[in-house]
Amino acid sequence: MKTRRPATMTRSARGASGTLTLVLWLLSVAGAEGCPAKCVCFNEPRLSLACQQRGLHSIPADIPVHVQRIFLQGNKLTEVRSTTFSLCRNLTVLWLYSNDINHIEAGAFFGLERLEELDIGDNADLRIISPTAFSGLSQLRTLHLHRCGLSELPYGVFRGLASLQYLYLQDNNLRAIHDDTFLDLAGLAFLYLHNNKIRTVSDHMLRGLLSLDRLLLHQNRVSSVQPRAFHDLRKLTTLFLFYNNLTVLTGETMEPLVSLQYLRLNGNQWICDCRARTLWDWFKKFKGSSSELECHEPQSLFGEDLKSLASADLEGCHDGHQHTWIRVFSTKGRYGKLFSTENPLRAGIPKCCLTNTNNSSIILDKSSSYNSQQITKNPTKESENMAKTKVQEFGTLKNSSHGQNLGQGPEFAGTLSSKPHQPKHRRDFAEGLVPTDAPLERRCLQRPDGHCVSNGGSAVRTGLFGTYCAARSLDVLFTVLICRNLL
Repeated sequence: MKTRRPATMTRSARGASGTLTLVLWLLSVAGAEGCPAKCVCFNEPRLSLACQQRGLHSIPADIPVHVQRIFLQGNKLTEVRSTTFSLCRNLTVLWLYSNDINHIEAGAFFGLERLEELDIGDNADLRIISPTAFSGLSQLRTLHLHRCGLSELPYGVFRGLASLQYLYLQDNNLRAIHDDTFLDLAGLAFLYLHNNKIRTVSDHMLRGLLSLDRLLLHQNRVSSVQPRAFHDLRKLTTLFLFYNNLTVLTGETMEPLVSLQYLRLNGNQWICDCRARTLWDWFKKFKGSSSELECHEPQSLFGEDLKSLASADLEGCHDGHQHTWIRVFSTKGRYGKLFSTENPLRAGIPKCCLTNTNNSSIILDKSSSYNSQQITKNPTKESENMAKTKVQEFGTLKNSSHGQNLGQGPEFAGTLSSKPHQPKHRRDFAEGLVPTDAPLERRCLQRPDGHCVSNGGSAVRTGLFGTYCAARSLDVLFTVLICRNLL
């Protein structure tokens, strides 16, 4: 018996092994019959179709309907039709990146209610996405649209994607993003927008991103971040805005970022004067990690880190482009109201430069031989500073043609008195800086030959070579005193 029992057990084991082999062979035949040519199908960990890097020019038509993952990256596909995946209702992962896709039909992913990850990145010829391309993808968590040549995101393109957590839009040609584009993405955690051409972060561009943790906006062309741009980003921990065209960013704009830990703002052209004070104040309270903020203007602070400056360094208001001092005199109008800072002539003047409505000194010429970074509150001192500074006319008051006297251009038609004025005695330049409540005294410019130049305004000539200041009454509310050296 001891010699027969092993033989009996051997025959039983062989029978079982043969049955298992037959079952596996039948399953493999069935699987092979349902798998498209040039593709590989496998069941673990989930039923998958692998067709990557097969040189395919079109998506296989005989995709198994129960497939859960499809890998089609690295081929030569050019389009995705609306019927291609319509029967794949169990699909959770779809990779189409690194192809030559230039067109995705509307509704191409409609019905894929279980889809969690969609990667159509690195298709540089795509350029346009249908507003309904992602309709119905209520379970989508990750969406890759990087390097697709996109210049615009259509209105409502992300509508209904309530489960989305990761959105990759970097390396495109996006110049602007419509307000409320991300309004339905309350669960989004990571938003990648770097290396585009975005110029403005508007108040409502990022509205609705209540769970956003990481925002990458570096290497764009951002020159303006509006005051409420970060209003909903209270959970944001990482913000990258380096290598843009920013010159000013207010502390009020940064206030909602109460969870911020990592901030990079280097590689911008920061103006380190009174416009930077609120950001400087905000950094005093910020406990996270930050890059340097290299000052670009004024020249005396070039290369300095804004965060390390003293409070006194941020006095005054610098303009490195106009190279002009402007003194604005405000006069009461016929109804007793003072002139508004919303006037178009002052539209480009930062609010912090208008510290006194009646008497505001603005803009220091960095190339002047007189080197000062502050605007003093002493009127006599200001007068001396202005007398020593070479200045040029305010842009909107330039002569309309070569050789015209100041104030004779067509832009002054009907606004300045044409009544001739008699010559006055010479006044000292400082004397011309009268309080704005005083009535405007009209004067003329006496040339070296003794003639008086009458141009409908007032002028004062001082100095060895001559300096004149012409006061212009542009409307009933304000006048501008423009000074110029006559060298």
